[in-house]
Amino acid sequence: MPKINLHDELSRALRYDERGEITEAVACLDGIVRFLPEGSAYQKFVGQLYQRLGEDEKSLTLIMAALEQTPNDPDLHLCLGYHNIDNSLLEIAAENFNAALRLDPSLKAAQLYLGRTQGFLGDLANAEKSLIKAVALDPDELEPHIQLAHILLRRNKFDQARQKFSQVDEMAPGNRMAEIGLKRVNALSTSLVKTATNAQADPATVACIKQGTKYGPEYVNRLQSMARRNSEVDLRFVCFTDDPSGLNDGIEVLPLPDGGFQGWWNKVSLFRDDLADIGEKFLYFDLDVVLTGNIDQMLRYDSDFAIMDNDYVPGFNTSVFILKTGSRPDVRANFSQTIANEYDGDQDWVAVMAPDAELWPDMWCVPYRLRAAQKPPTITKVVVFSGRPNPEDYPSEWISTSWC
Repeated sequence: MPKINLHDELSRALRYDERGEITEAVACLDGIVRFLPEGSAYQKFVGQLYQRLGEDEKSLTLIMAALEQTPNDPDLHLCLGYHNIDNSLLEIAAENFNAALRLDPSLKAAQLYLGRTQGFLGDLANAEKSLIKAVALDPDELEPHIQLAHILLRRNKFDQARQKFSQVDEMAPGNRMAEIGLKRVNALSTSLVKTATNAQADPATVACIKQGTKYGPEYVNRLQSMARRNSEVDLRFVCFTDDPSGLNDGIEVLPLPDGGFQGWWNKVSLFRDDLADIGEKFLYFDLDVVLTGNIDQMLRYDSDFAIMDNDYVPGFNTSVFILKTGSRPDVRANFSQTIANEYDGDQDWVAVMAPDAELWPDMWCVPYRLRAAQKPPTITKVVVFSGRPNPEDYPSEWISTSWC
């Protein structure tokens, strides 16, 4: 067996990681994993690094092996919790975080993620209690305060949520989560958010955007196919694009509004008050979503603007929304390149400019890792993907039958 310097190779993998060279970092770890002594600190460290690089199964193998040797290591239970969150095993993740806290009650990350997981599970009362403890353990860290404010907002404790988001803003002036949270609190507490009352409105147009080469025409064709399979409505399907080649018959092609912005900022153009030829209302989908249920209720949803909640932080997920054309013109009218430079993405901008948006009913639209890695909830209509894995990787068996 060739000799290998584990310390040097791990240092090299870390340098790759720091530079964002994920493929190279993973290849480096793959080259040394068989040389790791069982039960060693190396085994634990490489498992944690694999996890950070998004290599779930490789990470799990090492973490479980290390846990067999050192079952009382709280960090290993913490890593298991992270893995289970990313694989939609939320009840088990909560058990993992509780196990870590029994071994080390001062483990800040375990307390924080216990509270977050309880929030994901809808156990908001216990989530609030856990996050209060997380704040007490690490009062100078922003994240526990943000997550506690998020739970207070979800519990409609508007005065407490406003106070907590204001505290976040004092701790970090200009913090985006504080800005979004305060605007949402004000919208909800002053009854600006309207609730849909009529699920039998005229069906909306289905719309998507394809710009450049990131997504080929097969993504648009697949989305059209999924929409048709999951609807009994005579669909109108529109694609805003700079290149219509390869699109199926039956897909209406419209030019990119504003000539096309960069990446996800194209969605901001859909909020123009003079958006042409799209109809009174449209239902927008990102190209990498998977439709898993009938979408007719969404097409007929009687709301000026309904959007997907962001499970992780205050704000919205713009992968799926319905919009009465021109009803939120400030989103586009106030947009500029300066905004694009200042904001992390369109989701934060939309949350700031349209905090009165209605949320889709619970579980209609869910993120893959958090809610659908095993299989989507029965009532789910749309599964969205952020980052890795992508639908084409077929990370779960159910995708191969839905995304076709």
